[in-house]
Amino acid sequence: MNSNQKPYHVMSRCHNKEFFPRPLKHVWPIITEELYRVHKEHKLAIHGFILMGNHFHLLCHTPLGNLEKTMEIFLRRTSCAISLEENNLWGGRYCWSLIQSRRYYMEAYRYIFQNPVRAGLVEKVEAYKFSTLTSEVHFPLHSSLPMAFGGNKGELLWLNQKEAEVRDTF
Repeated sequence: MNSNQKPYHVMSRCHNKEFFPRPLKHVWPIITEELYRVHKEHKLAIHGFILMGNHFHLLCHTPLGNLEKTMEIFLRRTSCAISLEENNLWGGRYCWSLIQSRRYYMEAYRYIFQNPVRAGLVEKVEAYKFSTLTSEVHFPLHSSLPMAFGGNKGELLWLNQKEAEVRDTF
């Protein structure tokens, strides 16, 4: 199923859950350059992205209804650039879920950016470097988040809340 209006939460992991063969500081520019390319070439609208040690999370929508083709190209290119071998990096097909409600969108958005906090890598979401939340990227970010959180500062407070505290905000 391809949607040209509703967003997706997409995830892909390295083969056998192994870590990237290069340090994240070298992988990040490759990934963001390829995100820029698929944004330009295939109109991928990126809402948020986070790179972890052996996987990534992407929140996006595809105005052209072309998620499958876009992800095929993105995964092939990044595999070649990072591992120097085509189709040797990613552990099979990517996973995706279609987001059909505002509440699910907010939960997915928060989930992806809290990934490094849950992994014990940082204490606050804004401290993690390999994220579109905190790093400058060369493509526009689209977001369906309401600005009722008080802009960026309020957004960071909301993103750093524990899950029990967040349930009360909906």
